[in-house]
Amino acid sequence: MMKLLLVMFSVISPFSVQPAAVPAAHDMQWTAMEEKASEVTLAVDRSETFQHFRTLNGVSLDDSMNELFAKKGQPVHKKEDPYLGCPEYHFQDVKIGLCEDTDVIHYVHIDASEDHIKLNGKRIEMNFEAIHQALGKPYYVAEDGEVFLRGDQALKVYMKSGSSQIDGIDLFDETVS
Repeated sequence: MMKLLLVMFSVISPFSVQPAAVPAAHDMQWTAMEEKASEVTLAVDRSETFQHFRTLNGVSLDDSMNELFAKKGQPVHKKEDPYLGCPEYHFQDVKIGLCEDTDVIHYVHIDASEDHIKLNGKRIEMNFEAIHQALGKPYYVAEDGEVFLRGDQALKVYMKSGSSQIDGIDLFDETVS
């Protein structure tokens, strides 16, 4: 009798290692739940025009030196860029860092003296409100400006030190050094 009680105790004991019986499916209560579609809200509606940065003031990073001169004419000024080690060509509305030996444009720069830029052919006023409206939130905010990325192409809006005024804008390929 004691053996029977011990066996029964071990079966119903919370310390028992034997699995408890699982109720049959027909004995369980079921609740039908309506499936809800997940809702995705984009922070900014980015225009089809700016899914990529193709040109800044008509110049593409993929342009050759001949294509650049065909688009912009002869440069007004040419000087050596000490950081790049290649010439910087000054045109009326843009400065281009172009290495002649590799025929690679490293950057396209627009001075803050311009009242607007043309990104992919679309005019954007040279102020943060218009730039944010067109491009959305920056990918990165640095001490000297804001960076917007599209693939490997980056657009950096430089700020004047200690202010929120634009100092200039560069288009460059972040993978090219």
